[in-house]
Amino acid sequence: MILWTIVPEDIIFAGKNQPVIPCEEIEYLGQKVLAEKISHNEFRVVRLLTTDPADYLRNELQPGQIITFKPVVEGLS
Repeated sequence: MILWTIVPEDIIFAGKNQPVIPCEEIEYLGQKVLAEKISHNEFRVVRLLTTDPADYLRNELQPGQIITFKPVVEGLS
């Protein structure tokens, strides 16, 4: 990759060495979210994964919200 810019490299690539937060993709309230695990059944919303603009206005799906997640195991029939 070639960048033709007057901005110094250390500014462009700042944060490149930051630790990556381990996240999981879960379904919450019918929407897929990227969430960071806090405890056994609690997650912090990192990112909302949807294309519907109305979903971004829902307070319960905003990044930073703490959600309680209980996985559902579906039985085989």
